[in-house]
Amino acid sequence: MLTTAPACRNWKAFEEQRAKPAPKMAARGQTPLPPPTDDERRIAGEAARALRAAIADPSTRGAESTAHIDFARPRRGEWCTMWANLPGFVRVNGYGGHYSHACLPGWTYKRAEIVAEMIPDLEALAERGVRPTEATNQGAVSR
Repeated sequence: MLTTAPACRNWKAFEEQRAKPAPKMAARGQTPLPPPTDDERRIAGEAARALRAAIADPSTRGAESTAHIDFARPRRGEWCTMWANLPGFVRVNGYGGHYSHACLPGWTYKRAEIVAEMIPDLEALAERGVRPTEATNQGAVSR
């Protein structure tokens, strides 16, 4: 194989470019959510009361519906379970999975954290308009 002068120059420029450190990108945090509206606070209060009632008497949850969501890339899927009388409350991937609520975007809870963290977070949102910023009980277990 014959190497020409232009090929050597191109290779040298490539090696010099590769040796330079990559430019540093400025670290960007997540965009904060806007303050909750009165309607969001009202819905969070109703959700907290409905969850407490459903824990006390499971027959108040209403009809259960389950949906399978298939993700193409990466190849996986999730099972989401919702209840008619608990709008916004979702269980993902069965009892071993996690729970979330539409009033608390970006937050997921284990089953044991529903009473210890999710309901107090919903009540804080309803009463004071405070969205959660950090986990409160770090693995607290309550049933």
